[in-house]
Amino acid sequence: MLVLRERRRRARRVRAIGYALIMLGWWATLLVGYAVPADPSARVFVLFLHLMALTIGLGAAVMVEYAGVLWVTGRGTLQALLHAEGRLAVPAWAGYAGLLVTGALLAPDPHSPATAVKLAAVLLVGMNGVAVQRLATELDRLPGELPFRRAPRRLRMWSIASGTLSQVAWWTAVLVGTMNTAAHVPA
Repeated sequence: MLVLRERRRRARRVRAIGYALIMLGWWATLLVGYAVPADPSARVFVLFLHLMALTIGLGAAVMVEYAGVLWVTGRGTLQALLHAEGRLAVPAWAGYAGLLVTGALLAPDPHSPATAVKLAAVLLVGMNGVAVQRLATELDRLPGELPFRRAPRRLRMWSIASGTLSQVAWWTAVLVGTMNTAAHVPA
């Protein structure tokens, strides 16, 4: 029992650090993005790197959530979902970090409501990503072959809410970013 309590305490500290790092990275992106003028000659290259990071981060998130949908519909297992989450966490976070860095270099418009929406969506992606670690720990305590319908209701709702939030936030950022990029293209 003491070992379990210590593990939970350590996991809470790790998540707190994760949340703090997300906030620091997000604020650093804002500060750099608004304070450092963009280099027009590097825009195409930075945009390419931004799209690479998007492909990696969003692709990993979609694959994890697809494994979740398979578990929910009875076509996959909890074990497969947890395996996917464990394997794809690094690419998801690498893509997210790449988006923060390159997004700052793309000189976001601080006066644009669309930019505010995108930045909020990016922050939600990061915060949800940290919270998913707790969910994964809770799910990992269940038998790997447990069908979704037999999982505790709290974990079922949490899983659906987390996956939905992730996809809504990712795709909101993608759509707003696409619209902003299209607005920068000369006619």
